[in-house]
Amino acid sequence: MAVALMAASLAILPTQQASASARPTSCSSYEKLAAEVGWPRKEIKHLSYIMARESSCFARAWNKKDPYGGSYGLMQINGSNKGFLQRKTIVRKFMTELWQPRRNLVAALALWRECGWACWGTRSSRP
Repeated sequence: MAVALMAASLAILPTQQASASARPTSCSSYEKLAAEVGWPRKEIKHLSYIMARESSCFARAWNKKDPYGGSYGLMQINGSNKGFLQRKTIVRKFMTELWQPRRNLVAALALWRECGWACWGTRSSRP
C-alpha cells in the first residue's frame, strides 16, 4: 500500500521542471498585436525573437539595473527614451505605462523607425 501511495504522489509531481523554466525563443502570442499597431510584416518574426530575448514574453518585465530607471515591458525599453516617447505621446507620465503590451509595441515601433534594431544592440534585421 505504501508503494502505491508513493507512486500516486509521484504521478502528480512535475516531471520536467527544466522545461518550465526554459526561455522562449519567440513571442508568437504578440505577433498579431504587433501587426495591428503597424509593425511591417517582414519584421514581425525578428520582433518576436527580440521580445523573447529581452523579456521572455513577460509584459510586465522590468530590469531595474538598466540606467535611467530601468527597462520596461516586452521590448525592455530603457528609461532614457522617456522624453522621446513623451514627445510622441506614447508615454504620458510613467514608463510603467509600457507594461501594456500594445503601448510597448507602439513605443518599440517608434524607436525602431528612429534607429532600427540598433536600439536593441543588434544591427541585423534577422536573428
